[in-house]
Amino acid sequence: MPWAPAPRRGRRGLVATVLVGGLLFGGGAGAAARGGNYPVLVVGAGPSADYVLVAEGCAQLRCLVLDRYDPSTGRFARVARPALRAVRDSPSGDLARIDFASARLGVALAGPIGDVARVYVTDDGARTWRRVALGAGERALDVAAGGGTIYVVLARCRTAHGLARCHDYRLAHASGARGWTSVAVPASVTTVPPGDPAGPQLGPVAAFARRVVVVQLSGRTTPVRRSSDAGATWSTTRVAWPTLTNIDGCTLGPEGPTVLWATCPTGMQVSFYRSADFGTSWRAVAQSQFSGTGGGFFAAASASVAYLDYGYPRHVLYVVRAPSLVPVRVGPLPCASVTSETFSDVAHGALVCTASSSPYAAPRLVVTSDQGHHWREVPIP
Repeated sequence: MPWAPAPRRGRRGLVATVLVGGLLFGGGAGAAARGGNYPVLVVGAGPSADYVLVAEGCAQLRCLVLDRYDPSTGRFARVARPALRAVRDSPSGDLARIDFASARLGVALAGPIGDVARVYVTDDGARTWRRVALGAGERALDVAAGGGTIYVVLARCRTAHGLARCHDYRLAHASGARGWTSVAVPASVTTVPPGDPAGPQLGPVAAFARRVVVVQLSGRTTPVRRSSDAGATWSTTRVAWPTLTNIDGCTLGPEGPTVLWATCPTGMQVSFYRSADFGTSWRAVAQSQFSGTGGGFFAAASASVAYLDYGYPRHVLYVVRAPSLVPVRVGPLPCASVTSETFSDVAHGALVCTASSSPYAAPRLVVTSDQGHHWREVPIP
């Protein structure tokens, strides 16, 4: 998944208050580093490695580094992070989202989304990042990646009294750091929530190669917009209540060209779904009540396997397998609080969590290589 401000799915992964591999940043850095093991802010997955954001040595932006962790070898490699700006009370600066379309190709969004956000692209596995020049008057609203292709949602927006009103949406895509193609998003693909002064809106975007899907804000039915040609043409499927019911669009995690996992907030609760035909039909995960404020997570690991932790008061891991989609208990997690998680495949997972609920507990990285049955802490070199 990507890094970003809400559970979303690029490749695999979740985000703290920023999403990696499809997530959102903003978690606290915790206590000062002890014994050379620095506070870990967030973890997210690319197609072949995990990416770990670390506050190395201090709580200032200059100490923020990005490491790539290979779960098959247990080795770290220092890579570059995108150019970020300091934000008060945000240890991750103004990073909003990072997602990877392949082992080398990734995209990042930084800055206030919908205002003056910046887009960065890497085509060498995060060794270097290049800022993407936007058109005059355009603003970047979202990024997505998958299947070797990266996407940026663009629009023309005007901010008044702290509210951005956007129109003329466009979808740009590329298979490398250069060579972008941009197409207009038809007005019929956007949604205008009743009474919302922000006007037309485009929900969270998920993509895999040339396939793009958006699950919009729901009413009596939930519109699912799908494109198989990178946004040039669109079709709409309306899903009947309660499937995909949400209050702000569903965030989606593509796992290959046909499978999607969906996370749909409905207020205090969250529901999860799977589609085997890239959004035409959906089946619900047969879960107990999942609170969006309970500190749990849902993470796709493959087209047929996902992991679920209900969070407070105890972190216990469950595995969800298709076609039954019934959670089966794996075992307890070594965490009192989880801020970020990802599974790079069915066997390998990584969590950023604290061992106690103390506000002074430093976040640490714990990993599994046996489907969540056993976990061990990994020191950051």
